[in-house]
Amino acid sequence: MLESQQTHHRDSDLVLSATFSYLAYGLSIRAAMPLPELVEETDGKADGEVSIRFGPVHGPPVGISKKDGVRFSTAAQEDYLYWQEVGSFLVREGREIIVDPSPDLDERVLRLFILGPIMAVLLHQQGHLLLHASAVTVAEEAVLFLGDAGWGKSTIAAALHDRGHGLVADDVTVLRLEEGCPVVLPGFAQLKLWPEALISLGDDPEKLPRCNPRFQKRARRAVHGFSLAPLPLKRIYVLGRDGTSEIVPLRSQEALAELVRHTYGALGAGRTPHFFACASVVNRVEVCSLSRRWSLSQLPHLVRLVEEDLARSN
Repeated sequence: MLESQQTHHRDSDLVLSATFSYLAYGLSIRAAMPLPELVEETDGKADGEVSIRFGPVHGPPVGISKKDGVRFSTAAQEDYLYWQEVGSFLVREGREIIVDPSPDLDERVLRLFILGPIMAVLLHQQGHLLLHASAVTVAEEAVLFLGDAGWGKSTIAAALHDRGHGLVADDVTVLRLEEGCPVVLPGFAQLKLWPEALISLGDDPEKLPRCNPRFQKRARRAVHGFSLAPLPLKRIYVLGRDGTSEIVPLRSQEALAELVRHTYGALGAGRTPHFFACASVVNRVEVCSLSRRWSLSQLPHLVRLVEEDLARSN
């Protein structure tokens, strides 16, 4: 629980005595609470520093109702977020996150929000493109699986990881646009998987911690092949369900629509820079549909299908 942390931030008006240092998304992160999902920083060679600290976050301006899941911009590069049972958050200039959690909040839940939608806002502020995708490394290049919640992104990534491919990101993939090929910024070495998926992969879900005490999804650490080094983006697969297992390249217009639709968070959608960022990716990276009859028994076949497709393109 966060009782002691909350008391401390009220008394000191912002800062905890303990500071934890981590690396993720090419950033050096200083946090006022442990974030065990992240890689601990030891050499200080990350590109930029981010501060995550506790402090009071005031409610919306007069005239804006405080609804669950509300988000609004209070100024340029400043965003406020609120969930009734989680708390209030303020994200500033792509460098600072202020956390004002609800009383007695389970720390696992707080970490889910900080490392999910809150960090996404910060990365959006830095100008990165975020996709609702999981990613693995194949032959030192990143391969993305794009799709909505429940479409099997994490399960496919876990199966490929078990085949010896490195994990890059789960559920949210961050792209930095550079000349030539878009670059993927690795997140952290953890997958969130449902018990039935874990069983199909040979794991015992009862031996893995729950991501959220209210749900059955478990946290599975990547045991090998995770690197913080940025990776060139090789291919994007858009998951679909139509009863067959096949990979079909998408036309540019179709691929662009899928990237816009599967942007993580609504922050960038509809804005001109966001549209051009998606178009830039489509112009440089092949986007394919990966349709399948979703069944865990078909997972080995699906993984071989992906590996064979990538091998043909080399």
